[in-house]
Amino acid sequence: MVVNNVSGDVSGAAVEMRDAFGATLVELGRQYPQMITLDADLHTSSKATMFKRAYPDRFVQVGIAEQNLFGISAGLALSGFMPFPSTFAVFATRRALDQIAISICFPNLNVKIPGSYVGLPTSRAGASHNCIEDIAVMRALPNMRVADPADGADLRAIMRAAAAVQGPVYFRIARMAMPPIFGADHTFEWGKGVLLREGRDVTLFGTGIMTTFCLKAADLLASDGVSAEVVHLGSIKPIDRELIAASAARTGCAVTAENATINGGFGAAVLEVLGEECPVPLQRIGVRDRWVDSGGIKELFTHHGMQPEDIAVAAKIAMQDKRRRKQ
Repeated sequence: MVVNNVSGDVSGAAVEMRDAFGATLVELGRQYPQMITLDADLHTSSKATMFKRAYPDRFVQVGIAEQNLFGISAGLALSGFMPFPSTFAVFATRRALDQIAISICFPNLNVKIPGSYVGLPTSRAGASHNCIEDIAVMRALPNMRVADPADGADLRAIMRAAAAVQGPVYFRIARMAMPPIFGADHTFEWGKGVLLREGRDVTLFGTGIMTTFCLKAADLLASDGVSAEVVHLGSIKPIDRELIAASAARTGCAVTAENATINGGFGAAVLEVLGEECPVPLQRIGVRDRWVDSGGIKELFTHHGMQPEDIAVAAKIAMQDKRRRKQ
C-alpha cells in the first residue's frame, strides 16, 4: 500500500549519495550567503569540490587537520557564519570528538557536520576508515541532531532541514548509489519518520541506506506469506517515538536495520523507545561488536549478516518470539 505519497519502489535508477551531497551544497550556497564549506583534504572524495567550484571564496581548505577543521568552524559560527565542515565520518567521530563536543555542542553553535563514507561501503578502506560508531557517538552529545538519509532526495531534504534549524547537526553520507524511494518534492521533519509500507506481522525499522534493504526484505517476506510493515526513520535524534510505538503495537514485533554498529546506535535508540512505551520482541541488524575488515560492498554486507535476506530471517525470529510469548 502506498503511504504518504511514497511508492516504496526501489527499481529506479540509482543515485550516488555523494553526488546528491555536492549538488545540494551548491543549492544551499545560493540560498544562504553566510554558508561556508570547510574541508580536510577530502573534497574530491566527498564531492564538496562542487561547492569549491561554485563558491571558491566561501570554501576553506584546512588540510589534514580535523581538530582544526572543527575549531575553525566553531569560530566561524560565533561570527555569524553557517559552517559545513566536511570530512570522513571516522575522522569527525574519532579524531575530533573533543572539538565537536566542547567547542560546538556545548555552546550549541550553528555548525552542520556531514559525515562521509559511513558504515560498510567505503571502497575497501578497512577499520581505519569504516565508521560504524558515529550514530552511537553523535546521538550521545547534548544539543546534537542526527540524521541518516535513505536516498538522494532524502539527503537533500535533510540538508535543507539542517540549514533551516539553529544548532549543531550531524548527517551521514554513504559512499553508495541508492535507488530512489522518495520523490523530488520530498520533505524532511526532525523527529518524524515515514511509514513506507503497511503490514500486520512484523515491523522493519530502517535508517539510512538500510531502509532500501528493509523494503527488499519485505518483498521476500511477502513471498512467504508474511506481511511486513516498513518504517523509515531518517531522523535518529530526535526520533519518532509515537510512530515507533504505534507500529510496534500493531505488529507485535520488530527488526531494526542500520549501516553501523548495533552498540548504542539506531537499533539501541528504537529499543529504548520500545522498552519505555511498547515492549515487543526485537531483532537488530547491523555490525556486531567487531571491527570491519577490508572487502567489497556486497561481500561485507553478506559477511556481517546485513543483506535483505538476513533482515527477513531476523523478522521470522522476532515473529517466533512473539508467538512464544503469547503461549
